[in-house]
Amino acid sequence: MSTAWDWVVPIRQKHFGEPLGGLYPLERLADGEAYWALHRAELLRHFPPEVFFNLGALSGEEGERARARLTASEGAHRLADFWAVRDGEAVVAMFSGHQRDAETYRMWHSVIHPDYRRRGLYREFLRRVLAYTRELGFDYVVSEHAPGNNAVLIAKLKAGFRIVAMDIDAATGASLNLRYFHNEAHLRVYEFRCGLATLDERLLGAGTGAMPLLLEQLRRGSGAGPDT
Repeated sequence: MSTAWDWVVPIRQKHFGEPLGGLYPLERLADGEAYWALHRAELLRHFPPEVFFNLGALSGEEGERARARLTASEGAHRLADFWAVRDGEAVVAMFSGHQRDAETYRMWHSVIHPDYRRRGLYREFLRRVLAYTRELGFDYVVSEHAPGNNAVLIAKLKAGFRIVAMDIDAATGASLNLRYFHNEAHLRVYEFRCGLATLDERLLGAGTGAMPLLLEQLRRGSGAGPDT
């Protein structure tokens, strides 16, 4: 068994060891197969049916072999977390997330039993995920949501997530893509791109490409000389 992620264990325990809401223990499931099996058995019936497409199945055996080869070539498996939240034996919520790359952790799937909503469980779990991923060293936390999923979108925006894209995925349909910036400087660059005209010496020093041309244009526009 790989030990590549052993260093994560105490950090995970630090952020997820306490019961959610002080009442509901979190159980970390072994893998995605166990996670989805539990979801189908305990929570799926509480949510409206949705249509998705298994694009992998459409790729055929040759596509499956190609994906297996690419996955094996990555080396160590990527970090993934699968959680079930219980009230006694009852499953009251499930959450999952995984590493997308060296900079990005993706919040993938979150559901709460209707009887346990409006108790702050999602808000608390979100807070723990952000603290966990910050300590692990990720720069970003991302998630994708249906454009009409106001409850989750509002919760994420209140927590500091920003809208970064609108996407139409063949498998899942339309999604609003959100990103949380752990790095404050990265957030300021994002805000500058969105029209907030605020730059500081650190951001200017990290500018590449046509940044020298932009600085020269700003100097000329202000009437300052080339050596000012």
